[in-house]
Amino acid sequence: MIEDSLGGRKHVMHYDTETIPTESEVEEILRIGYSLSTSKQKSYPYKFYVLGPDEKRSKQLWNMAEGRKIDVDFDAYGTTANDTFYVQNEGLFHLKSAPWTLIITPRLAPPNKYYKRAFESTGSKWQLENWEFVNTKNRESMGIEIGMVAKAITGAAMDRGWECSYNICFYNDRQKWNFLPYIYQNNKGFRPALMMTLGKGKKYLYQALSAQDQKDNTDPPFETIFEFVDRKDNEKL
Repeated sequence: MIEDSLGGRKHVMHYDTETIPTESEVEEILRIGYSLSTSKQKSYPYKFYVLGPDEKRSKQLWNMAEGRKIDVDFDAYGTTANDTFYVQNEGLFHLKSAPWTLIITPRLAPPNKYYKRAFESTGSKWQLENWEFVNTKNRESMGIEIGMVAKAITGAAMDRGWECSYNICFYNDRQKWNFLPYIYQNNKGFRPALMMTLGKGKKYLYQALSAQDQKDNTDPPFETIFEFVDRKDNEKL
C-alpha cells in the first residue's frame, strides 16, 4: 500500500556511501516510476540525466546549490558566507553523499503518431517542439508532471529499500552548469527544473533537529490545504 512506502519517506541528510543501488536497480526503479506516471497527450516533456556515483561531481553540485542559497540570502539581507552567523543549509547535504543524482530538465517533445494525425487533421499547433514555448511558457504544467513522476519514482525506490530526496536550490545561469556540459547541450538545452538523489539513507534531516525543533516543524493542518466546497457547515466525516 502507498502508506507503507511513501508514508515513511524522510528527507535524507547523509547517504550511506557503501551500500548503494546498482545501475540495473536504479533503471528498474525509473522504469516503474515512469510506467506509473502520466502526461498530457503522452508528451512527457522532460528529460532525466541519471548521474552515478562520483564524489567530486557530487561535491560540485552541492557547492552550486549552497552557493545559490548564499546568493539568495545576500540579495535579501546583504549577508555573505563570511558573516559570523552564516550556517550551511543542512537540507542540501544529501547532494554531497548521494550515490545517484537525477537532474530533470524540459525537453522538446514531438507528438506520437496518434496525436500528430489528430493535430494535423484539426489544424492545431503542437507547441512542444517549439524551444521558446518549452523553455518559458510550458514550465508550470511540465513541473506538475515532473512532480508526479518524481513521487512515483520515490515510491518505487522505497518499495525496494532505497530512498529519495529533492532539491530545487540551484542556479538558472548557464555558466554555473558548465561542469555538466550535457545539461545545456551547446545552448540548445534547458535549465533544470528539479534534482533528485537516490540511495540508502544513513542520517535524516529531522535527526539534526532538537526535540523542540522537531515538535515545532509541523505540516499545516489538513483543513488549511483541503477545503470541501460543497460540504455543509454541520457535516462531519
